[in-house]
Formats: sequence, C-alpha cells, structure tokens
Amino acid sequence: MKPKVTLVQIIWSSLMYKYLGILFILISSDLAAQEIPDYKGEYVFTNSRVSMQGIRELITHNDEGERTIQFNAKFPLGRIKIISDFSETDNRIISTKYYVDVKWTLISDKRTLNFDQASGILTSKGKFEWSQGLIENENVFDPLNVQIQIRKNVIAGLMEFSLMLPDLKTGAIEANNYKVIDNGNFEVDGTNYSCIIVERIRLQDDRTTRYFLAPDLDYLIIKVEDQDQDGDTMLELKKLY
Repeated sequence: MKPKVTLVQIIWSSLMYKYLGILFILISSDLAAQEIPDYKGEYVFTNSRVSMQGIRELITHNDEGERTIQFNAKFPLGRIKIISDFSETDNRIISTKYYVDVKWTLISDKRTLNFDQASGILTSKGKFEWSQGLIENENVFDPLNVQIQIRKNVIAGLMEFSLMLPDLKTGAIEANNYKVIDNGNFEVDGTNYSCIIVERIRLQDDRTTRYFLAPDLDYLIIKVEDQDQDGDTMLELKKLY
C-alpha cells in the first residue's frame, strides 16, 4: 500500500520548489592568471519561510584541474545536495555536470545538467527536460561555478561584466550582467570583513542579487542578498573550516 501524500505536504512541496530556484542561484572569479583556492565553510540560507544550515566547499581533485563546488544542507524533514563538477584548463572554467538532489518527506526532486563539450550540447534531466546547443567560443556556467568566475573577474579589476547561464526551466542560455556597485562590511565568526559588493539584475525575473566578496579571504563570497517580488532571501557564511 502506497503512503498517502497529504495536502500539507503538497503545499510545502510547492513552496520548496519555488525557493529552491532562488537557492540554486544563491547557493549560486589579469583573468587567466587568477587561481581560487579550495575552501570549506558553514553557510545559512534563510527567507520568510525556510531556514537551512549547510556546508559549502570547493575541492580540487587532481593536477589536471578537475574541481567540484558543492553545498550540502539539512532542514526539517529533508535535505538538499547541490554539486557542480567542472575543470579549469589554462585557468578557464569548463562546466561538466550540475546535479541537484532534494528530499523532503515523501517528495524527491533530482535534476542534472550535462555539459557535453565535445558535441556542444547541454541537456537537462529530471524535473525539467530539454536539450540546448552550447554557444561556440563562449563559456556557459552553472549556478555554482559562475561564482568562481565572479571572484576571478573582481580580482582582475573588472567593474562590469557579463556571464552566460542557462535558464534551468527552459534551457535558454542568457547573459547575466554584473556590476561592482559599492563597498561594505560583514561579520563572520566574530571578525568584521571589508567587502566589495557586486550586483546582478535580471530584468526578466524582476530580481536583484548582491554578492559580498571579502578581499581578505581571497575574495570569497561571504554573503548573498536576493530580492524579488516575493521578498528577501539571504545566504551567509557563519564560519570557515
């Protein structure tokens, strides 16, 4: 006998899908000379309905430049895992695979983006299924590894730049525009860090995202603010390991 899915579970599932879209973006850098070191940190994701604490880390697997950035978190009655596999060749980020695995009570959501660089095809499996041609001679990032490129660009002194990302629902590859707008501060584990604030505006989503990069931590993104018509969402570093 199959377990019944209650109305409350359906409602919460709908809310989780909505805010997972925001989390994927949050939970979310001279150019060819910049190297971003590995790190491991505890982050907290919050909005008006959901709060979760998890570990995000950047891992280098070998001398060939194969790397992974991942986020693992738990929340009431569920968990989430987001993984981005990519490589750096001549310090150029090449996306390989982006994987999301969410479990909440009886609800399971798995999604995968496969970047087939040899054939020039990007495919999505899971909740949204589509196939899209990659852009020739153009890097296409995923929601996690793009944050490495943001850091590289700010280190290089760029004040404005554009990076290509796929729409997770439709597969359309779109330019995302970024701009250094201000300086600020944010406290992590008792230490106050000066930050460079980078803003991204997506007019098609009526969404504004601000990234706080700490120069004293190799320009690590230690805070993200996301604002849209549904309210504010935060991703904040609590401590480094």
